Amino acid sequence: MFGRLNQRVGLDIGSHSIKVVVAEKSGGKFRPVKFVRQEIYPEIDKYDLDGPKRSVAVPALSEVFKKLGFLPRKVRNLYSNIGGAQVSAKEISAVHLDDEEMASAMLLEARKHIPLDGSQSVVDYQIIGDDLKVSDKVRVIIAATTRKLFDAHNEILKDLELRPGVVDLDQLASMNSYIIGRELPEDGVTIFLNLGCRKTNLTVFGRKDIFFTRDIPIAGHHFTEELVRRYGLDYATAEQVKIVQGMNPDLEAIGIEKEVKLLRVAEKAIIDRLGDEINRSLRYYVKETGQSLFNQMIMLGGTAALKGLDEYLSKKFSIPVDIYNPLTAYELSCNGEFGPQYAVAVGLALRGD
Repeated sequence: MFGRLNQRVGLDIGSHSIKVVVAEKSGGKFRPVKFVRQEIYPEIDKYDLDGPKRSVAVPALSEVFKKLGFLPRKVRNLYSNIGGAQVSAKEISAVHLDDEEMASAMLLEARKHIPLDGSQSVVDYQIIGDDLKVSDKVRVIIAATTRKLFDAHNEILKDLELRPGVVDLDQLASMNSYIIGRELPEDGVTIFLNLGCRKTNLTVFGRKDIFFTRDIPIAGHHFTEELVRRYGLDYATAEQVKIVQGMNPDLEAIGIEKEVKLLRVAEKAIIDRLGDEINRSLRYYVKETGQSLFNQMIMLGGTAALKGLDEYLSKKFSIPVDIYNPLTAYELSCNGEFGPQYAVAVGLALRGD
C-alpha cells in the first residue's frame, strides 16, 4: 500500500513525540489522508532536553508504524526532519549558476553566513525566487547542519529499515505547511511561531522580504517547569495543570494554599520572557531589513494550545494571531487531538508541491 509512487510520508521526530502524516496524490496535487502520533516517553515526568536518544526514539518510531499498519521498509517516499541548536538556515542573494557550480558556491557561502561548530557539515540550498532589488541575482535559502547530527538521524531511520529520503529543517517544513496553497500578502511579512516542547522557532517570511529564523529556548517544557517551581507540583501534575488550566491555574482547585499565589509576582513570568525574546528577534529583523509591517502571527506546534497565549501575543504585538491547524485545512478530523502539532509533518508530506 505505502510503496506506491503517488504516496508520501512526512515523518516528524520531535523532542517529545513522533508525528506522521501520509499524503496521497489527488487531482494533480498531494493531500494528507492519514495522521498518527506517538509519545516518545511513556512516563510524562521523563524528558531529555537534548532530544530523544536513539535507544528511545527507535522503539517509539516502531510503534508509529504499527499504528499505521504497514512495514517501514515498504515506504518509498519518505520526508523527515531535523532541528535543534546544530541546525541553521539563512537567506542570501546570489548569482544563479548551474547546479554543480551553485552547490559549490553555496557551501562557501554557508561558511560565511551560518555559524557552524567547525566540524564537518552538510549544506543544501533552495532558490525561492528572483531578487527584486538586484536584477541578475536570485533569493536563496541556505540550510546547514553537522554531519554528526545528519548521520545520527539517518541511523534511527535505518534501524527500522526506512530508506532515508529528503531531510528538511523544522522551520522550513512548518512554514511550508501553511504557505502551500495560500498566497501571502503582497507587502509585509508573516511571523510563524512553531512552539514545541524544548524550543520555539520563530520564522519571518514575506513575498518581497528576507527570510529570517531563530530558535528561542523557551517552550512547553519550560512552562511546565515554571508551574513545578512556583507551586511545588510534581512534573506530571504540572503538565496536566498546564494543559487544562494554562499558566494561571485555580490554586484552590489543585490544592495549593492561597499564600503561595503571592510568589507569582516575585519574578518575571515565563510567558513574559517568551514575549521579550520574540520582541528582541523582531526588533533585530526590523533593524537588519527595514521592514516593520508584520501582517500576522501564525502559531503552530503543540504548545500553541497553551490557554491565553494567543491573546497575550496579539495584545503585546498589536497584530492578529491565529492558531493554524493544517489538518482541518484538508478536512481531516483531529479526533480530540491538537491539530497544529502536525504542522511539520504536513509540511514534509507536501514538500514536493
